[in-house]
Amino acid sequence: MTAKNAPAESFRRIPLTEVLVYELRVRDAMTKDVITASPDHSLRSIQELMKQHRISGVPIIENGKLVGIVSIEDIINALDKGYINEPARKWMTRNPVVLRDYYSLVRAVNEFDLHGFGRFPVVDVNDQLVGIITRGDITNCLMHKLAEKAEAAIAHETALAARLQRGEEWETLVKRVPVRAGDFDNAGKTSNWIRQVLRERGVDPDVRRRAAIVAYEAETNMIIHSVGGELSVEITSDKVVIDAIDQGPGIENLELAMQEGWSTAGPLARQLGFGAGMGLPNIKRCSDRLSIKTEMGVGTHLHAEVDIEYQQEPKAQYECTAQNS
Repeated sequence: MTAKNAPAESFRRIPLTEVLVYELRVRDAMTKDVITASPDHSLRSIQELMKQHRISGVPIIENGKLVGIVSIEDIINALDKGYINEPARKWMTRNPVVLRDYYSLVRAVNEFDLHGFGRFPVVDVNDQLVGIITRGDITNCLMHKLAEKAEAAIAHETALAARLQRGEEWETLVKRVPVRAGDFDNAGKTSNWIRQVLRERGVDPDVRRRAAIVAYEAETNMIIHSVGGELSVEITSDKVVIDAIDQGPGIENLELAMQEGWSTAGPLARQLGFGAGMGLPNIKRCSDRLSIKTEMGVGTHLHAEVDIEYQQEPKAQYECTAQNS
């Protein structure tokens, strides 16, 4: 089964923040120095901790493990009903919903929307408390990353303008990366490399993002749906060529797979914020040329090309303002 020459029907400008929430992890945004209490601490003492540190929730730790959480709502109820001096173990929220430090920020945003909480404790693979995260932490992290990218753009502006004026061609770069099934923690590293190379070459920001999204979606599709394969990226002076070749099992119904929202992702992928059924539709939307060859029991070869356009006048502030476009 083959889908050939499927050009993007209408390019959508991709805000940088939309890219970052997929690439960044909870560990990048969380507060690491966590104020905690024990189950034997009174709610009154926890209230003082909240007041002293200007926080709205305190994780409760016993024998090194997270056993509960006390929120500002719990304190208000205790004051209102007169049990503010009782121990936390009697009134804390037990078995609180937690986030893993390796979750993507888009997964964290989904959890905030789903539960309506003001904060989440963050644990590592060993279930040890390593941080706490709020919506404000996510916003601050995104703004910090946007500022970093703006500074990087300013640093390259003069050199890029000079090279573009001379009309110099860039050398071809090739990167081949093995992709393992289920390796969610490494998803996005190749797309970051693409964006960095294209940024240094003065490529239009929207082109950078489209190429990065194609690579990211192709890689995560292999991580979720295949038994492994290889992601190959070739960057020339005039285009980015992305090949994702896996060793099976193949796409049973390519026409369905190209529809937005259709997905066969398992529960783990969905829990981590993947598998929304937008992978191939996003690749089609962001590619200038796309072909997909797939055979059940053999594998799939996705070939995508994104044409390069250069900024004639590099704009250092673009990265900071693009999210409003």
